[in-house]
Amino acid sequence: PSDGPTDRKRRVRQSRIQWRVAQAVLGKDAVPNSHDGFDLEGEAVGTVAATARRARAMSVFGDRVATGHGLRRAYVDTVRALCDTGQRATARAFVLGTSDLPDGASLGHVGTGLVLHSMAEHDLAWRELADVDPATLAELVPVEAVTCALAEGSSAALDVALDLGARGPSYDVTTLVELAGRFLATSHGGVARELVDEAARRDPDQVGERDAEVLAGLRRWTHPQPLDPPAAGEISIGVMDYHQPDFDRASRNVGDYVQTLAMLGNLARFRGVAFSGQDGLGELMTELQGRVRPELHLPGSPEAAPAKVHLMPVSRDFSAGDEVPENTWMIAFGWHLHSTFRLRFGLPYHPNITPVFVSFHLNRVKALTPETIDYLRAHGPIGCRDWTTVDLLLSAGVDAFFTGCLTTTVNAVFPDTSTVEREGEGVVGAVDLPPAQLAAIKAPTEVATHAGTEFREATLVSGTRAAVELLEGYQRRFTRVVTSRLHSYLPATSLGLKAKFRPPMLGDVRFDGLLGMTPDKPAFTQMRDGIRELLARVHELILTGTPETELYAEWRQLTALLVDEARARHTAPAPARAAGWDPAAVVEDLRIGARRHGPHESVDPALVTDVAMSLDENFKDHLPVTVESMLGNASGPVRLWVTARGLDNDYQAWFSGLFPDLPVTFFGFDDVDYGEVTRMLGHISVATMDRLLLPEVLRELDRLTYIDIDTVTEGDVCALGALDLEGHPVAGRPARQSGATLWRLAGDKLAPELASELRRTMSARHAFDFQAFNAGVLVLDLARMRADGFVEQFLPMVGRFGLNDQDVLNAYAGHDRVELDPRWNALPLIERVDDPGVIHFAGVGKPWDDELVPCGDRWRHYADALAVRTAGRTR
Repeated sequence: PSDGPTDRKRRVRQSRIQWRVAQAVLGKDAVPNSHDGFDLEGEAVGTVAATARRARAMSVFGDRVATGHGLRRAYVDTVRALCDTGQRATARAFVLGTSDLPDGASLGHVGTGLVLHSMAEHDLAWRELADVDPATLAELVPVEAVTCALAEGSSAALDVALDLGARGPSYDVTTLVELAGRFLATSHGGVARELVDEAARRDPDQVGERDAEVLAGLRRWTHPQPLDPPAAGEISIGVMDYHQPDFDRASRNVGDYVQTLAMLGNLARFRGVAFSGQDGLGELMTELQGRVRPELHLPGSPEAAPAKVHLMPVSRDFSAGDEVPENTWMIAFGWHLHSTFRLRFGLPYHPNITPVFVSFHLNRVKALTPETIDYLRAHGPIGCRDWTTVDLLLSAGVDAFFTGCLTTTVNAVFPDTSTVEREGEGVVGAVDLPPAQLAAIKAPTEVATHAGTEFREATLVSGTRAAVELLEGYQRRFTRVVTSRLHSYLPATSLGLKAKFRPPMLGDVRFDGLLGMTPDKPAFTQMRDGIRELLARVHELILTGTPETELYAEWRQLTALLVDEARARHTAPAPARAAGWDPAAVVEDLRIGARRHGPHESVDPALVTDVAMSLDENFKDHLPVTVESMLGNASGPVRLWVTARGLDNDYQAWFSGLFPDLPVTFFGFDDVDYGEVTRMLGHISVATMDRLLLPEVLRELDRLTYIDIDTVTEGDVCALGALDLEGHPVAGRPARQSGATLWRLAGDKLAPELASELRRTMSARHAFDFQAFNAGVLVLDLARMRADGFVEQFLPMVGRFGLNDQDVLNAYAGHDRVELDPRWNALPLIERVDDPGVIHFAGVGKPWDDELVPCGDRWRHYADALAVRTAGRTR
């Protein structure tokens, strides 16, 4: 823009506005005294936004009290507001800090339950809410209480949930519909129907637009329309649709219906078949039969009368609530699986469904319960859309193989693109691209999206027709496609268009085996033709009335070679990896450069407990408090080993002067570089990575206890260090995350080849699945780790895959560990801390910050004790 008077005035006005906003949010002392040239950008924007969100959430309490809602409602709304803005630590601290309010004990359980519910920690939340009387739950948190009670599932919890559900007349419409969905999801259809009926009796003016939409969706299951069942002699085939009781999880993506179109197109190839169906599916299929390319037509069986097929919509995520005729076949394909209110997943399917899995992708690892694993084994082998799902299922003992994506076959119901009458000279189709990628296209462009709230209300027929219209538009208008959507990229390729795939993360679990496809690439045609051949044979068997046992027997024969190839790939040795630097040389340098303080000569190795801590300069002022708490509660002698960055000799001397009786050794890791990938992950403190070298750095030790710097130790560290490891290399507290999820998330940030290697090798190393452990407090068998070649084999995973230290330790140990009692790694954000051994301030901010932190008073207690004992020598 020109630098005329108008532009200068605009910049001055913008500077003044930003300056006033910053002053209002951060305080006058935090910003310059003048707005001249003031520019709020970068990290400052994030700081202002975060501060404003916190201030707005905290202001809810005063607002509610001032407008006459009372303390109880103000309290609950404040906790909710804090959780909604991601400030769970502040919410937990608010709960603890308001314990002296009237009815504070009961409100404390409610508030803590709300925090845990916002984290989907339903079992922990119910432990809190179970101590609150039902009347209070109904008044303050009926939806959260019912959700957690149903998730916990005990008879006592169910009694409370049903009691709350029976109080329908006392609730507003929003609460009624939210409760109805949760009862419906957990097979309490009668309760759900009563709640829906109660909502329907309310004055329409009380029902908001969203509540009306949710109610309409729930009625599909609470007040189902009469079923149009198959007639005598008709074969029942289910067609997957994307509605479910959890309104926010219903599909908003026409790409889902592109998959459905591709599946129906494979069935429509059979000319000698008559179709009928629920809600117009029969008519749709007849139209698709007329669209099939002549060269892809398949005849009906010459040995049987023309088959008659009746098509039924089946909810992918909630088939258990559908009315499904007996002996209904279904091709199970595509992305799985949204949970319903985080209470259940839709696998296994309805018992009347007989599935054949082709192009199946399992995105939600939690859905792979023991029951689901048995179900997949019984209906396998499982044809998978991507190699990530293949590896996941093989690690769970389920026969699986790679098919690729069903949408590669969608061209069966479209003419050759070269024969389509074009609209003008054509443009580049930019489908769901971010602005930067859109701006990079140097050609006439048409911007399009696959997402739209209208698809939440689409029927299976209208959604599939929308998919037809979408792809017809591709053929008429686009010369090529650039997209972030898998179900734009592959269908476009199937239609013969050049397509560039530009998703946010190429290492995403969904894409392994699907990248780099072009219309004439052998890998693409092999994928497309392989799916067609499999589905042609499966459909032929279904249409000729083949019994289930015989069909599955032939399915196993058809796919046996593919399963064998997948197993061979799955178990292939991982390629040799180097750290990118010489760990042995680094270890020797560290040992030579170690600085020892305190009475090491008087230590009896048989009696001392060896403890390691890791920190960099950011945390140097807090190490003394952590150590003070540990030594003040130890029953015997302790020796400390510190892996450190940025701690100079003066600091080390100062620290040892605070604890003259403590043998302490500092190892300076400042020159150790774990690679660019690790720096990109943005670790708060890379110093914790340094402990991965400790088995070799401390080669004289066989046993070591590790404690994070953000802890307070109130138990006897000597008792912790003496824990029986029972032959395992590690003891740690189970985290809330599964091991399989670690590799899935870590691979998202990698190049596709590396992501594939990581997930494959880890799924082969660790049978599905183990609960990952939190590495904040560990007991380590260093001798076992050395014998296993830990440093040599696992340290390269840091630079190669960008794994952090906790990921690497889980990659090494997996199932092979002892579970620490939770008291040795107590997490005040998610649990009561009554008799802790070690309090770990993970995920809650740090107790030395200005933020309110749960149990931060414990930290301050030891800081005060240290200050008194050292007569002000702390800093």
